[in-house]
Amino acid sequence: MARFPYHVRQSVKSSIVSAMRRKMVGFNPETKYMPFHTRLLGADRMHLFSFIHSLNTNFGSAVFEPVAATIAANRFDEVDTQYKVTNEINSGAQREIDKIVGDLTAGAYDPDAPAERRRVSDSMLATSDLATAKDVKADLRLVCGDRTIHLIDLKTVKPNRGGIVGYKRQILNWYAKEATRFPTMEIRTAIALPYNPYHPEPYRRWTFKGMMDLQHEVYVADEFWNFLAGENVYDDLLDCFEEVGIELREEINGYFARYGNKTT
Repeated sequence: MARFPYHVRQSVKSSIVSAMRRKMVGFNPETKYMPFHTRLLGADRMHLFSFIHSLNTNFGSAVFEPVAATIAANRFDEVDTQYKVTNEINSGAQREIDKIVGDLTAGAYDPDAPAERRRVSDSMLATSDLATAKDVKADLRLVCGDRTIHLIDLKTVKPNRGGIVGYKRQILNWYAKEATRFPTMEIRTAIALPYNPYHPEPYRRWTFKGMMDLQHEVYVADEFWNFLAGENVYDDLLDCFEEVGIELREEINGYFARYGNKTT
């Protein structure tokens, strides 16, 4: 197991601490009155449940994204979060992407990201017309010198089928847009799942089947974090989260102790 350099480790832990403290200060349950649940389980447990549910909902942007940027900064020349992808797309590429997504949805062939990118690139040679697409942001943009641009979005670990179709269209659109803007660069687009909910079994989400090229378009758990660092740091990252949990235990316990075991 590789370990982060000391300064990176401290920055990673600092990001986690800051995210947890911001969450505790600003948390306000959306549903405050659940009389049956509260009478049965107690206000402290219901507040804990609401807190964890809310944390899960925005863990990607609040915790994983800044941690990922901190790790990637040691390897990549440029690291951006919430990168605004241009809203201009080659009209030929847009039509080809529609065809690719339609073919995959119909099960016409197995997903093959390199071949699909070539199809999109070839379609861009036929026309220089640009269309306007929806403004979107990529969670991470990573640049390796003047060679490669990576655009990555952090996603929920159990997406539904409709979400997967949207992800596929999104990363193909990103590819077309960035390839137009930076024609001399190699463009790589992917989604990342920060952990594998099926561990220790391999990730086997049926919704990906037939739509995403798992080798080139999806990073799962250690694949993602180790890619960012350029070495096997996943276990050390888990240790960072554990250490922060230990360091903040009294603070977290005190936060929830305010709710006692009230029933109203």
